[in-house]
Amino acid sequence: MSKPRVAVIGAGASGLAALKQCLEEKLDVVCFDQEPQVGGLWRYVPHGGDETHSSVYMSTIINTSKEMMSFSDFPAPKDWPTFLPHRFVVKYLNLYCDHFDLRKHIKFNRKVISLSPEIGPEGSHTGRWEVVTQKVRRKQPAAAIPQNPRRTARSPAPCPPPTGTVVPPAVDGRRALSPVRGRSPAPSSDSLAAPQPSPRGRSRMYSPIREYDPSVGYEPVDRSASVSPREPGVLSPPSSPSGSDHSSLRPFSPTRRKRRGKTRSRSHQPAKSKCETFDYVIVATGHHWKPRLPDFEGVDTFKGSMMHSHSYKVPYPFKDQRVLIIGIGNSGADIATELSHHAKQVILSARSGTWILPRFSLFGIPLDHLSSRIAHALPRPLTNFAFETAMRLQNGDLGRYGLKPDHHIFEAHPTINGHVLDRIASGKVLVRPNIAKFTEGNKVEFEDGTSETIDTVVYCTGYRIEHPFLDNALAILGQERTDSNRVRLYKNVFPIRHRNLAFVGLVQPIGAVMPVSEMQARWVSRVFAGHCKLPDSKSLRDAVDLEWQEHTKRFVPKERHTVEVEYVTYMDDLADLIGCKPDAWKLFKARDVILAAQIMFGPAVPTQYRLLGPGSWEGARQAIADACEGFDFRKVVGYKAVEKLREEGGKENEKSGGSTKENGNGKGADSPVV
Repeated sequence: MSKPRVAVIGAGASGLAALKQCLEEKLDVVCFDQEPQVGGLWRYVPHGGDETHSSVYMSTIINTSKEMMSFSDFPAPKDWPTFLPHRFVVKYLNLYCDHFDLRKHIKFNRKVISLSPEIGPEGSHTGRWEVVTQKVRRKQPAAAIPQNPRRTARSPAPCPPPTGTVVPPAVDGRRALSPVRGRSPAPSSDSLAAPQPSPRGRSRMYSPIREYDPSVGYEPVDRSASVSPREPGVLSPPSSPSGSDHSSLRPFSPTRRKRRGKTRSRSHQPAKSKCETFDYVIVATGHHWKPRLPDFEGVDTFKGSMMHSHSYKVPYPFKDQRVLIIGIGNSGADIATELSHHAKQVILSARSGTWILPRFSLFGIPLDHLSSRIAHALPRPLTNFAFETAMRLQNGDLGRYGLKPDHHIFEAHPTINGHVLDRIASGKVLVRPNIAKFTEGNKVEFEDGTSETIDTVVYCTGYRIEHPFLDNALAILGQERTDSNRVRLYKNVFPIRHRNLAFVGLVQPIGAVMPVSEMQARWVSRVFAGHCKLPDSKSLRDAVDLEWQEHTKRFVPKERHTVEVEYVTYMDDLADLIGCKPDAWKLFKARDVILAAQIMFGPAVPTQYRLLGPGSWEGARQAIADACEGFDFRKVVGYKAVEKLREEGGKENEKSGGSTKENGNGKGADSPVV
């Protein structure tokens, strides 16, 4: 029998995990991505604004520690920072892709424009899916920068270097921050005399204004790799799905100039589409690309500039401006903090308060390392009280900053930021309530009666869940209307009406999303391979309704939290379906006391789900121990108790005559492992 064909849409973190798991289940899988490289939303593109699919800005740093955000069988390198900048995240995804040899199964520069059921000769659904893709047309890589970019027609051409002379590259200190840890070689005396390219000769698309050069703050993108070797001859820029919902915003371009002369006409052939049929489809495009824009009174009369955080890249163009940030989520707090060092004044409009959490706890360890199994096993009121008390001790009363939350700490997605409160306290960021209306000119009135003169508005208001390529998306996702973010999916993965279609990464956990996507992919691949079964249609529908009822009791009823889940609870739920949930009590009874303590009291790292069951990994034990280096578990379980168990195990072996079968580790099957 031929292998079932599986299509994975998206080569970001979720798509790579889905591709890897399908390959492990011996499925015939192919991945489509409209970008030229892997990385998805984590790939920073320094230009393009609304024309690029990337939504990270230059200073983006992940909010979860590397131990908690790594895939379960591929820990991040130990010498990397605890909280990774976006460059490291992309480097990690590329290492993951190469380690498991995934790149050859990815078709880059192929945009999925349609996903619809295959219709048979009798007009009924055959049970398979038709995926229509189109080649993305991109510009060819830019030519090398000339040695004298300011040379006029009358000036002589520069003399070429002598034959055999190698002009070394300029020294770039930013390489010290690169994940490859490689520094550029120091220039020799000969190379200092060689002419170097002038930074002013670079294309203007790199710099929003002439006085600043944002390229000095990021690792340059490899232009030679912008054309996929699988798809040669790609010439024109792509159309991004995010470019269809910015009609109400005026793009921010402080120094945009009209191009003189005639515009070049492009006479390229239209991109040809290709239709393929698949037995199963995994949609792994996520939901962080379609900006969600609130509607305020008088917004059409506002004379200033407007943009969404999706288009924000660098803070330099906002110098000496009065900037209004709408939203107090992670993006709003990060952008407000960064702009407070460049803008004349930053005003932060918060419709409601929120919990501001630092990256590190009072104990000097990453805050997400306190998310242990024992913490989730405690009653919810007790857990809320403990964490809220710790945050009040660390940050004080958030009410004096104008950000007092009206909900408990785990009832909504918290804001991870360690500096925004300092900027508010110093007056660099002014907190205002929700916007009442925009007035003519540059005035903005707030609900407390105050008003501010604003030059630029940045919407940090989140994203809408939308899949433009999906035929009849409302019915498949079970959405009530187009502007609703509530979806009806079993375990946030499977639609009610389709068992051969799955959504991976369409979830927002209180914690890291990458291991959650991986756990979803492990379950989906086993369902597609026939190792796991889904309930019948009626049970599936009842389970979705019950899940939504529980969801409304746990989280704040807002559009931002419709796909919110608790990390440990949700991971354990999926692990039960796969058969890989760790059992601390079983380990304790087997006298594996240290590992049992690490699982119960240590950080709930994803590697715990590789100890046993399908997909178990022999390096899981050591990876868990590495993640728990900051905890002394001998004190937790009692060192004397451990030694006592050792003695008891030795006495039992002596009574049995010492004839014990050896296990895979070369130790007796009944001997204690501590």
